[in-house]
Amino acid sequence: MKIIKLSFKDRESGWNIKDLYFNRLTLLVGASGVGKTQILHAISSLVRIGGGKPAGSVEWSFDFEIDDIQYNWEGAFSVEESSLGKTVDGRESAIPIEYEKLYRINGKKDLLIERTPIDLVFNGKQTVKLEATKSAIALLKEEQDIRPVYTGLTHIYSLTMGNGIFSWIMDPAEIPPVTNLDELRKQKYLLPIDRLFLLYKNELKTYNDIVDRFTNIFPFVESMRFTVRTVLDKYQTINLEIKEKGVTTWVSQDRISSGMLRTLIHIVVITLAEEGDVILIDEFENGLGVNCIEEVADMIINPEQNLQFVITSHHPYVINNIDYKWWKIVTRKGGDVSVFTADDLRIGEHSKHDAFLQLVQTSAYKMGIKS
Repeated sequence: MKIIKLSFKDRESGWNIKDLYFNRLTLLVGASGVGKTQILHAISSLVRIGGGKPAGSVEWSFDFEIDDIQYNWEGAFSVEESSLGKTVDGRESAIPIEYEKLYRINGKKDLLIERTPIDLVFNGKQTVKLEATKSAIALLKEEQDIRPVYTGLTHIYSLTMGNGIFSWIMDPAEIPPVTNLDELRKQKYLLPIDRLFLLYKNELKTYNDIVDRFTNIFPFVESMRFTVRTVLDKYQTINLEIKEKGVTTWVSQDRISSGMLRTLIHIVVITLAEEGDVILIDEFENGLGVNCIEEVADMIINPEQNLQFVITSHHPYVINNIDYKWWKIVTRKGGDVSVFTADDLRIGEHSKHDAFLQLVQTSAYKMGIKS
């Protein structure tokens, strides 16, 4: 999966992102509140929609590429004025689709899906009546022409601390067997620490590679291991432990600093990413020291696999150490979000070395508006 271009409008809030083009690495920068995080939320909303889940009253146009074939997917959900698309507990309610189209562009432009509130046409043929609140991509995911799109959207995911640290397992027999790295790469539903545990348990070489990266960042760490503890005579928890140089006792997971754990999660997720994954990272520098940022940023700038990253950052060290050709400067006027490249703002035109200083002097970066 490779994201090419996005237009997205939240019809309830009025947020409107138009014609945002993506690179292999897209670094979203700009003033606070201009919409950098909203862009990541928009992409995540499309993943939910493609999976058959609600995402509110939104409208979109999404261009992407899968296995060298380009697709354009556009659509909109109706506006529910009474409930604004929310249930009592605040979750998105299921509202009907207003329209939806999916084009496949491979030499010629084929219309695979065309949908209205009452009709759903697939490959030029009317289908039976299908659920009006779910995307046709989810409803037709078993069809040969749609399966790549449905699967491709699952390769987009966010890397956050919300991915989880601690793990509980009812029965050791429930731990999935893993005999090779490719199997583990596909098990994205597992928490990062669980996946690291499986590398450790199955003595896969990649475990040592991850430990080596981690100890390069934290040279005072001598070793890393896992223990399994029984709790309440019923549950078992996987516990990560590290051994520091010159210290006889092992440091338990609940006593490891949040910055170290966040760094480890970044390393695990990026190392175990599949070819074609798209990884979203909001406020990349959060919880990371400068020593951590440099190593993890290098994994993002020079990935070992074919990956795409969309990240946001305020940190001067991050921005200054990522080539300005990857920058997207985000601005906003009311609900309308506009994005500019460094070239658009003539950054780097006279001196590539002073690109960051030029950036911070622009009104687009300082105030979130393009003068």
